[in-house]
Amino acid sequence: MDRNGGSLPIESASRWYAVRVRSRAEKAASANLQAKGIEVFAALKLQRRSWCDRVAEVELPLFPGYVFARFNRKERRIVEDATGVVSIVGAGGKDWPVEDCEIESLQRVAESDGEVWASSTLAPGTRSRVLRGPLKGAEGVVVRRKEGYRLVVSLGILQRSVEVELDEACLEAAC
Repeated sequence: MDRNGGSLPIESASRWYAVRVRSRAEKAASANLQAKGIEVFAALKLQRRSWCDRVAEVELPLFPGYVFARFNRKERRIVEDATGVVSIVGAGGKDWPVEDCEIESLQRVAESDGEVWASSTLAPGTRSRVLRGPLKGAEGVVVRRKEGYRLVVSLGILQRSVEVELDEACLEAAC
């Protein structure tokens, strides 16, 4: 609505959209879009991660590879040309807007003190491959989720099945 109570023209109405960005470029793309005057929400959340030698809290995206940007049709080109941006989510040449209430909910989740884990594609029963560490290259099957970001994986080593607890970031789905 404009100041006089009328509707804004479609071109000037700003809406939220999901924007696909390069892998691990959520923060850089967000900063670039903000520098161009675009309102951005990267949906980052402090999460506890563990490595072999330490545990630390790091700011990670709830939706890796995506940020949310509020813009109108006239600003679309600015968003597409921003550093790190791959595309605007949509189909058939139409961008798919995200409702304001959904963005507000995500903002509340990101600001909350509770731990949050994005749903993994590595559900129990998924064949997976270890990406790093002493078991790099080993393949197995996810048995169960433990403590949110930890997975128990059954690996076949020397014709025996061994269950190993690994950080989700150390695994990928195997072909």
